[in-house]
Amino acid sequence: MRSLILILLLAWAAPLWAAEQTVPVKITSDTMTYTQKGDQVLFSGSVHVIRQDVEMWSDTLTVFLDKKQGGGNSTQTAMDQQSSIKKIVSQGNVRLKADRGRSGTCAKATYETATEILTLEGDPVLMEGANKIQGEVIKLYMRENRSEVLGGKQRVEAIFNTPADTKELKP
Repeated sequence: MRSLILILLLAWAAPLWAAEQTVPVKITSDTMTYTQKGDQVLFSGSVHVIRQDVEMWSDTLTVFLDKKQGGGNSTQTAMDQQSSIKKIVSQGNVRLKADRGRSGTCAKATYETATEILTLEGDPVLMEGANKIQGEVIKLYMRENRSEVLGGKQRVEAIFNTPADTKELKP
């Protein structure tokens, strides 16, 4: 049952942040602002992201971009020079929902593309049906297929619902 929750953590989160270019991602928000100086795109106000079987809601979503290395010329626009996503940060009332009854909440979710680590902070909670895990910080290491729940001021708590055993225990 313990491995089930670890699989849960990775399985519901991976599709949202994985960098497949053939899968459409729809982002809706009240506003979108591109800042060339900061190489970032900010979606704000009732942000809703849909990608295959995963949905995410937050107050803001900031996409930090990496510029293409070399090859730039003076006729290229700033948008032409952007090549990849460096980091994605969702903040404020972050809520995730995936298939098979998987969901999660936190105040801030950060995905680092270079390391493929998704970090959930601010009272993060992940659930699958009645199973639940929470702590001060939850880290999902996509590349290594593992997760880590950190305590601190708030202790780690995991609730696993297992089938009741109908056999009596004998000493």
